[in-house]
Amino acid sequence: MHLAWLRPRRSLAGRLALAVTGAVTAALVLAAALSVWREVDRYAADKQAALEAVAQVFAHGGARATAANDEAAAAASLRAIGNVPSIVYGAIERPDGSVLAEQGIGLRLTQDAALDGADLSLLHLFATQSLRATAPILENGRPVGRVVLIGETDDIRDHVWAAGQNAALAALLAVAIGIGVSFYLQRSVTRPLGALTRTMEAVRLRHDYTQRAPVESDDEVGALARTLNDLLSAVNERDHRLAAHSAHLEAEVQARTADLREAKQAADAANAAKSTFLATMSHEIRTPMNGVLVMAELLASADLPVRQRRYAEVIARSGRSLLAIINDILDFAKVEAGKLDLEHVPVCPAEIADTVVTLFAERARAAGLDLAADIAPEVPQAILGDPVRLGQVVSNFVSNALKFTEAGHVSVRMALDAGDGCLVIAVADTGIGIPQDKLATIFSAFSQADQSTTRRFGGTGLGLSIAQQIIAAMGGTVAVESRVGAGSTFSARIPVTVAEPARPILRHGTVPAAIVLDTAGPATRVALAASLSAAGFAPVAADRGAAPAHWVLDAAALVAAGRRPDRAGRVLVLVGAGDNAADQALRSGLADAVLRWPVIQAEWRPLLAALAAGDPFTASAAVAVATDLMPQFSGARVLVADDSAVNREVALEALARCGVTDVVTVEDGAAAVAAAGAQRFDLILMDGSMPVLDGFAAARTIRQREAATDRRTPIVALTAHVLGEAAEAAEAAGMNGTLLKPFTLRQLADLLQAHVPSLRDAAREAAAGSEEARAALPTGASPGAAPQASPDGDLLDAEVLDGLLGLGDGAFLDRVLDLYRAQGPVALATLRSALAVSDQPAIARAAHSLKSMSANIGARALVARLRAIEDAARNAACAEPQEACDGLETLLAVTIRDLEGRTRAQAVAA
Repeated sequence: MHLAWLRPRRSLAGRLALAVTGAVTAALVLAAALSVWREVDRYAADKQAALEAVAQVFAHGGARATAANDEAAAAASLRAIGNVPSIVYGAIERPDGSVLAEQGIGLRLTQDAALDGADLSLLHLFATQSLRATAPILENGRPVGRVVLIGETDDIRDHVWAAGQNAALAALLAVAIGIGVSFYLQRSVTRPLGALTRTMEAVRLRHDYTQRAPVESDDEVGALARTLNDLLSAVNERDHRLAAHSAHLEAEVQARTADLREAKQAADAANAAKSTFLATMSHEIRTPMNGVLVMAELLASADLPVRQRRYAEVIARSGRSLLAIINDILDFAKVEAGKLDLEHVPVCPAEIADTVVTLFAERARAAGLDLAADIAPEVPQAILGDPVRLGQVVSNFVSNALKFTEAGHVSVRMALDAGDGCLVIAVADTGIGIPQDKLATIFSAFSQADQSTTRRFGGTGLGLSIAQQIIAAMGGTVAVESRVGAGSTFSARIPVTVAEPARPILRHGTVPAAIVLDTAGPATRVALAASLSAAGFAPVAADRGAAPAHWVLDAAALVAAGRRPDRAGRVLVLVGAGDNAADQALRSGLADAVLRWPVIQAEWRPLLAALAAGDPFTASAAVAVATDLMPQFSGARVLVADDSAVNREVALEALARCGVTDVVTVEDGAAAVAAAGAQRFDLILMDGSMPVLDGFAAARTIRQREAATDRRTPIVALTAHVLGEAAEAAEAAGMNGTLLKPFTLRQLADLLQAHVPSLRDAAREAAAGSEEARAALPTGASPGAAPQASPDGDLLDAEVLDGLLGLGDGAFLDRVLDLYRAQGPVALATLRSALAVSDQPAIARAAHSLKSMSANIGARALVARLRAIEDAARNAACAEPQEACDGLETLLAVTIRDLEGRTRAQAVAA
């Protein structure tokens, strides 16, 4: 330890001794320097003063000689300089600076700094070793010259050396005292610290927490030692407790392990029970769904009126959505794990909105609410997403809005955020609203505003929570804004990938921009106004003045008025379900087109496009469910085994649509085994869960019997089980595949194609295709005949006629044609009279009236001629002569004749 101060990087004592010694040495060096400096300064000042005194004496003695300019006398006065040992040079100078007399070592050195000024610094004195002094020579008070003396300072080194020796002695003494002080500090400070360090080192090496550090003082070091001792005591006590706990730890671990084992067994049992329950519920739910979906698909593909076909399509589409939701609910394991599988297929947002408003239209009508959807023009035609989940979100929002709205309206709006490209879906209502303190929990499961809400309006509070989870899985967010008594707005923001860009509709420059919206429903009116404004129209008030304008108004109001609005352009009427006012408006020529409530984009956009382009309106016709021509298997024999009479009926009808009429049905597995042994089948559809013998056991029995023969009949599991062991049992039973209930006609056809392709009836399908081709020919034409020319080119619009033929019963087109046959000539006569007097407004009205009724009947050529007359008359530039009506009369007669031929051909075909 006594050498520790030699290792300053490791020893506190060494660093302390070095610091003390260094500080003392630095102070002494500075003090010695100051002392030497002061000694030199004092020596120089004394030397200078003495030299100046001698100069004064010589100046007084040589005053007379200098005044007389006597060089000899002046030199004699300077000879006494030799008696002064320190003076090496003396001179008497005239006033002009010239030397009168001098005495000494010869010429002075001009570079000698001491001779040129009064600089008495230590460096200059050491360099020159001389001093210079001057004194003026006065005669009777008048300066007559001066005395210059230079003295040597060669003894300055002795003075500096003596001062340095004194300073060095003082420094050595001070360093000795500093070292003594540092040693004292080592003993009083570092020794207790060293003892503390040795104690801690012993604890570290031996893990002996009974060691204690000595406490030698009450200063900070002593406090540190006491704190360390307390810490060691706490650690020692902890070790004792850990040792005591370790003694019982093994027994405790065994007890906990037994508890965990029991809990795991209970959880496994609960999970098995849940899986069994879900598998059972899957079968029980999907079995009736099979009948609903297949029959709805058959109904939608049948020959139905347009409105009924649309209802069937909604049933089928909604059933498929419900089935998809049920599938995800039954897949409970994924839901519990927080996983939600989403499709990424092209989805039409407008179609989603159409489906939702159509589904909830009757509910809104019964509640006296207006329901409308507003699709912004920038919304893409198709995005990549999950149509079922997106429809579920919008349905939940709309259902929630209708539930809590007693008066007013519910509106659905879809738009694209220009900033981030997200699809924004907002559902606004005029309902009861939500208190601000309840908004934070509105998306929580099983949560509603309060218990009275549940009792009054019903519901479980799950819809909004499910919607939030779906939107979150899509990477989006949900939000709600509400005010009590004013209504709520639920919105969702979803990042989307555009699959097909938007196709906005823009008004043609020649089409008038003004349009009057006079509908009762506020939400419908706002949605139509937004769509029209985006297309370039300008919605105006009904009392806006006399300028021409298009009109959109309620059919009942128009029929009650009994006339078209004044100076009206094209008139569209809005009609609700079951209201025949639209038919009356069309027959009487009051309206040009019909728009059904609730307004759906599939019907509104074609009408808006025709209105914007000035084209004739086509008859509204819903698009049938797109079904390909089903392949036919008329030679196939199929065995259907199912214990449900509904499922057997569904299978019979579905197989019949695929041409299979030789079908045997049985109610249980034992009967299926017997039937399969009694006759040969090309395909067996076997339900999994049946009485007496389930389908999987029946399949194994059939396979065992077939093992002795070369025959192997395809067996397909027709099952509603999608969870549990039953889903994998089909493969274990030797079945060839699985057809999940509910199935579609296309899935059944694909199944038949996969297992009995050789029985596909190509000749029958070719015949069916030929029949469709013949049906597509113009009325009265044979497959090989050339189409007959009409007087004015393309006389009739086949699409409009097909739509009229699909509306109502077979006599509908006859009734429309009778009205046209009666009113067409009257309208033409009115036009002839207006042309005779060149009344431009009257010409425009008459031409428009005949054009509108001709467009509704599909008279394309006549519409084109009348549109030109109407447009010219509206611009006050119609110059057609009265004789122009002769050509129109001929064209009207040919049109009516061709229409009569189409109706007769339709009656014969019926």
